[in-house]
Amino acid sequence: MKPDISRATQRNWNRLRIDGRKRLTKRANKRRSTKRILPLEYVSDPAHIPFVRAAADRVRRKKIPLFRAIRFFAAALLKEKGILQKPHVQAVLGESPSEPDDFPAGLAIPEHEWDILGLLYQSMLPEGRKNRNGSYYTPESVAKNMTKDFDFSHGETFLDPCCGSGSFLLALPCHDPERIFGFDNDPLAVFIAKVNLLLRFADREFTPQIFRMNYLGKNRGNALLRGIRRKTFDYIATNPPWGAVSRGARIPGEIRSGESFSRFFVNARRQLNDNGMIRFLFPESLLNVKNHRELRSFLLNRCELKQITLYGGTFSGVTTRYIDVLCGKHPPTREVYFRDPSGLHRIPADSFRMTDNFSFLTHADLEILRKIKAKGRYDLSGSIWALGIVTGDNRNKLKRVPEPGFEPIYTGKEIERYRLRPPENYLLYDRTNLQQIAREEYYRAQEKLVYKFISSKLVFAYDDTGSLFLNSANILIPSVPGMSIKTVLAFLNSALFQFYYSRIFGEVKILKGNLVKLPFPGILPEQNRLFESAADRILAGDDTADEFLQEAIEALYDLTPDQTAYVRKIAGRQ
Repeated sequence: MKPDISRATQRNWNRLRIDGRKRLTKRANKRRSTKRILPLEYVSDPAHIPFVRAAADRVRRKKIPLFRAIRFFAAALLKEKGILQKPHVQAVLGESPSEPDDFPAGLAIPEHEWDILGLLYQSMLPEGRKNRNGSYYTPESVAKNMTKDFDFSHGETFLDPCCGSGSFLLALPCHDPERIFGFDNDPLAVFIAKVNLLLRFADREFTPQIFRMNYLGKNRGNALLRGIRRKTFDYIATNPPWGAVSRGARIPGEIRSGESFSRFFVNARRQLNDNGMIRFLFPESLLNVKNHRELRSFLLNRCELKQITLYGGTFSGVTTRYIDVLCGKHPPTREVYFRDPSGLHRIPADSFRMTDNFSFLTHADLEILRKIKAKGRYDLSGSIWALGIVTGDNRNKLKRVPEPGFEPIYTGKEIERYRLRPPENYLLYDRTNLQQIAREEYYRAQEKLVYKFISSKLVFAYDDTGSLFLNSANILIPSVPGMSIKTVLAFLNSALFQFYYSRIFGEVKILKGNLVKLPFPGILPEQNRLFESAADRILAGDDTADEFLQEAIEALYDLTPDQTAYVRKIAGRQ
């Protein structure tokens, strides 16, 4: 269903690449990219990089079909292991094209690379295809960390419901391939995963239990797949597709989001034995972005949430860091272990319920947020708020060059921290000819603040010219005891308030309902004068005063030097 918004808002969304669910869609260009990216995080030994690049380049130059190329390397590896001609191996190879080709002549396949076939496959795939599918394979260290505590000493079974080339299958501390299962919807990934199991268990004769399956679909007409979907497992671990939007039906009463990794998790949990464990790799955004609120609620209230691990790396071609979440099947739990770069911390589960969005806060987050909340005495609930003007016809009513009777009108694009850039549009201010408009006294206020509302950052500017603003900007006339409007401006533009907003609300929009909850401290008159003076210096063009403001605000909340550094890093203000 299309969102109920004005045409002007839709144009703003289009310009900012926001879709109908209000999510950033800047990945659109990447989804069409034909560039190849070597996933360096997936390489076990950097000495093997020249081979991977040479092989990928040769396949591309000679226009060799990808499946055919991967099959050649698979056959070479199986031959080197001495099992190529075994019937159970030939049965797997027989499922793929078998045309010979001599294109890799002279290329020596590395012997000890973690998953050379998966690495070659990822290096040969166009960036756009990987981005559309949300497919980024899990590095060896992460896969081993996520499976190291799984115990297979009593016949336990394992499932990876979107196994890719088999990173988790290779990492398992399991010595019986008959207890390992994997699903994936990519036929070439399924083939690679089977070959990887054959190579790992070269001394065993078995049929790899890796199946091509749409895990979010019905798989009608396939009795084997339906039977496997009804099977339960002791352990489930995977790195599901990120960013892909599931087209299937939503899950009533559980997860309404169309984000595919949420549906993968809920479906996988249904296949978990009562005493089993499930561990998923998620983007870091799961911790606090509002769009993932329902999944966080599900993890807290429908699962035994045991541990969250925050990793420091990213996948090649994307900037998102990642976490893993370890759960049992039965809820609830009173405490959750949270592992981050500072160590392992035990956090009360109720701490994750302190926000409306059930944000998963790290130990460092919680310590800082407690300090901020403890100092908060006032908020913006008594302030005046107003929307920018909706003209109803920007194309004809806005002019790039002023005409008689026209005056400047600013958009969100011209709002910077503290100051406004020169206006690019002009408007004939006839209130009877405008679609939506606030009270004139708010536009003409002697002093007001204006801010972008489609943004992940708090960006507030000061205006004392009585200027007009379009609906890509909102107006605030603040009322905080003991603070002038310029002091409030300094707090709203601070790294500390940016940190608080991102951690508590996790929005890609700056909403009044969230802003009114920001905790302002009580300050002395002389402190107010200092803040106001520093803000005046910035408004006059002296940006060096910003550092004074940052330090003064952080000192008010009693942050330690380490906490200050962390706040600025999260706020992007290092």
